[in-house]
Amino acid sequence: MKKIEARLIESNLTHQIRHTVLWPHKKQERCSIHEDLLEETFHVGVFSDNELVSIGTFIKTNNEFFEKKNQQYRLRAMATSKEYRKKSMGKELILFAKNILIKKNIKILWCDARKEAIDFYQNLGFKTNGNYYKIPVIGLHKLMYLYL
Repeated sequence: MKKIEARLIESNLTHQIRHTVLWPHKKQERCSIHEDLLEETFHVGVFSDNELVSIGTFIKTNNEFFEKKNQQYRLRAMATSKEYRKKSMGKELILFAKNILIKKNIKILWCDARKEAIDFYQNLGFKTNGNYYKIPVIGLHKLMYLYL
């Protein structure tokens, strides 16, 4: 049985999976986001036998839809390697991050979820808000959120 472990990682470790899974239209060296190095940002990786297979970036930022200002984090650039999907890697990532966010007294985790990922988030208790909107090159998304 493989050893599965979620832990904090450095932002540069997210780039390869971001490129392969989320942004194949970009060069891998361009798969950073400007929030990666902000003090309140953190990155979580899930490892299967020490191989990084799932990543997510958590950014302290407000969404106007929610009232609890300064108690919100946004999940960005979450991805799991294709061969590890539907094996609870993403769930492990979210559960690990939730514990960190609760300790920080964060009340809301939100994200712009790709259409094909909505069921995944709903299975973890996230709710949707509003209609689909299109992000150029990437596709349809919906605002999703989880009260912590």
